[in-house]
Amino acid sequence: MTNESLPTVYHYNDFRKFLDDYQKARQKFDKNFNRSNVCRLLGLSKSRSFFNDVIKGKTVTSTFIDRFIKVFELKKDEAQFFRVLVKFNQAVEPGERELYFQQLISLNKTPRQILDPNVYEYFREWHHSVIRAMLDVYDCTDDDYAELGKKLNPPLTEKTVRESIRLLKKLKLIAPDSSGSLKPTEKIVQTSPYVNDELVRQYQIQFLDTAKRAVFANTGQMQNISTKLISISELGVKRIERQLQKFKSEVTSIIHKDQHSSDRVYQLALFLMPLTKVKKGGKQ
Repeated sequence: MTNESLPTVYHYNDFRKFLDDYQKARQKFDKNFNRSNVCRLLGLSKSRSFFNDVIKGKTVTSTFIDRFIKVFELKKDEAQFFRVLVKFNQAVEPGERELYFQQLISLNKTPRQILDPNVYEYFREWHHSVIRAMLDVYDCTDDDYAELGKKLNPPLTEKTVRESIRLLKKLKLIAPDSSGSLKPTEKIVQTSPYVNDELVRQYQIQFLDTAKRAVFANTGQMQNISTKLISISELGVKRIERQLQKFKSEVTSIIHKDQHSSDRVYQLALFLMPLTKVKKGGKQ
């Protein structure tokens, strides 16, 4: 193994994973590049656990971002990408994450990893996928955008629907049927492995916002919203996860076996998320 075979930062959407892979790969031909020595090179002669702590989630300050860049010998463009990647991974606010995510896309120098801007736009706004689903329910031609927008919750302007339809057409996700009505095609949105997880996160954030609005909306339509706060063991969590997976499979089966024409669009959201750290002595 040589320097040429070391991982490149452009292939990563998690800076901790990059640091971990790079260190392991380099140590195979540079025995001195072990974790203890990396700490020393970072200027931490009295600490041998810092690198491991970072990999496990410790926050990295601007000072140590610069030190990592030097120790890992990142070139100018790679260093710029790495800085934004760290900020992106450590950002808490959705707005910040989206800002840094857009910067990562523009800074990525590996052609096969760059996301098609149209595909990114599809996932960035919640209503694109909803409009596509609505076209399976309602007949819509190029003159029906205003009416289609009024059927959404929350409603959208004719201009917003028109722009969304234009994008869906460009991505070949919708097309006119024999009667001229726009309908979903069988094509799916293709994304590169680099951005797939982050696109899903951005997409989920958008739908969380719509769900929040739905809680306060009085549409007169059926809503089934419930929450349950639980304290449970690791084994119990795994059992719940298996049940959730089974339930999702059953829902998918119901949809595929539904012989009636679709007459509505619903959002189904399932959340199982930790609100505390694992109790001392428990398993991670």
